[in-house]
Amino acid sequence: MKDSRSLSADKQVSWLLFRIGAVVALCVALWFATWVMDRASIKLAWFAYAWTYGFFVNAIPVVMVFLLLLALFNRALLAFIVTLLLTLALYAINFLKLKYLRIPVTFSDVYVLGNLHVATLKLLLDYVKAWQLAAVLLAAAGIGAVLAWLEHGFFRRRSVTRAAVALVAAGGLVSAGAGVGWVGRIYAYDPLRVAPYAPVLTQAHAGLISSILSADAMRRYTANAPVDVAAANAFLAMATPPVASLAPAAGVVRPDIVVIQSESFFDPGILKDLANTDATLPNLHRALAAGVGGTMDPPTFGGSTLRTEFEVLTGVPMAAYPQVEFPYLQIVQPVIPGFVRILRGDGYDAVAIHPNHRTFWNRDVAFKEIGFQRFISKSDFPADARRDGWYLSDEALTDQVIATLDKASAPTLVFAISIEAHGPYLDDPVDDPARRAAIPLPDGLHGNAALEYRNYMYHIQNADRQMGRLWQFLVKRGRPFLLVFYGDHLPALTHVYAQTGFDDGQPGPDQFVPWFIVGTGVEPRTLHIESWMLGSDILRMAGVPLSPYYQQVARAQSALAAKPDAQQQDAIQQGVNALAQMHLRGTVDALVARDDAAGRNNAHVAAER
Repeated sequence: MKDSRSLSADKQVSWLLFRIGAVVALCVALWFATWVMDRASIKLAWFAYAWTYGFFVNAIPVVMVFLLLLALFNRALLAFIVTLLLTLALYAINFLKLKYLRIPVTFSDVYVLGNLHVATLKLLLDYVKAWQLAAVLLAAAGIGAVLAWLEHGFFRRRSVTRAAVALVAAGGLVSAGAGVGWVGRIYAYDPLRVAPYAPVLTQAHAGLISSILSADAMRRYTANAPVDVAAANAFLAMATPPVASLAPAAGVVRPDIVVIQSESFFDPGILKDLANTDATLPNLHRALAAGVGGTMDPPTFGGSTLRTEFEVLTGVPMAAYPQVEFPYLQIVQPVIPGFVRILRGDGYDAVAIHPNHRTFWNRDVAFKEIGFQRFISKSDFPADARRDGWYLSDEALTDQVIATLDKASAPTLVFAISIEAHGPYLDDPVDDPARRAAIPLPDGLHGNAALEYRNYMYHIQNADRQMGRLWQFLVKRGRPFLLVFYGDHLPALTHVYAQTGFDDGQPGPDQFVPWFIVGTGVEPRTLHIESWMLGSDILRMAGVPLSPYYQQVARAQSALAAKPDAQQQDAIQQGVNALAQMHLRGTVDALVARDDAAGRNNAHVAAER
């Protein structure tokens, strides 16, 4: 018979093995639960792509969180439940983002959570009611307190093992967040089968958490992506139609240039159950008839404004950087070239205005890099600046634009970004509910779709009205001017789109936004453009000489307008993408100059004053 000391030792070993087995079992349960939640959030079968590389690495951070909480709480079941709830919250957010914006959670969303301030909290609380969030947190705290009281401690006091588990788990999570070398190797593109152009497909292959970590690790190498020089040379050698001159008559004084990026602005007349918006958006249609304009293809839908913003300001297609989701966070360098810097070199002052917090999406840094001398943000607006709905109004923004031009002593570029028409579009506290209620509805809209549509129309009618007011001011001011206006993307009108479609039968992400340029010397013309082409048109219409890169943008616009076949379109786009990468690196001028010297580039742009 074994003595009591042996029995005690056996019990200790058994208890140790039991605890280890319990932790392993809980880790395995988390692994499977994470994959099931991942599949459910994108509406796939629970074990679609199970046992793939993505299946195994997707839950590593979840297990690390569990082990860290186990060490901190010293309660296995409590750590498991809290980890499960945190993971569930992530996938619930992913489900809702896909529902409203049609893109999954990305590393840039994690950036927002890691840089919380009043603006980001306000944006998040627009989509989640504060009392609901508080109720969930209180319930979770109550359940946690009960479990902590009922459950026995997992580790002994002053346990070396507990400290080691905490250090390993915390170190793993910190290094994962920092994107250190092992993260890039484990979450590399090829084994995960990342599809940069298709974030939902990437999640299907790799899992959401793997997708986020992969993008976070790879974003550090984005600016150094290899350039397809052969594609650039092929485009430079391509015969293209002559580029039409948009320059004003000789001798015209340099115009002031006002660019309005209108939040979520599109023409609802393209909805199949709506005849037109001539009466509801009169200034838009008047401008389209009087100036150069038409439709524009933005690189985003439902959100991610700064993708369109970046394309317009720099002339760089987002397609040139497929791994980049939010350029102001991923493309950071002392000088970012674009039409702003070209205008600065031609004697213009450059001012950006946005009635939101200046640090939101890193704009305060990005605008300096792009070349703006001043950035007027929400804190610079008067304390009594008018709000309408959730945000500062387009009227308040227009007031700032007019005040800036009134103080100008040199030709001035004003780039103004509105925010009034930002969603969400239900429960919107508008200033004039009676006017909202009088907005006519397309046939068939009812319930939440009707409210969503009326709230949206209310705000873009304000945008149209303020654009007309600004246009009138510029005319009366007596100086030459160009007024540029465009929508950044279609809004996420989920309920509206569910009850009606579009005239062309295509989904929302395939629709276009309106754009136009009106002003001194502008002759009417209808054009369809990509948003990265707009800067070239602005420079040409202002009579400012184009840089070598913008000459090639103008060539690409002319070539694509001729409606080439699919193979030629792809060659043009690939050539522009390669030139755009060189444009950001400051090496494109030399390549174009060599091409000109060789006499191959036979389609130059007449853009001299």
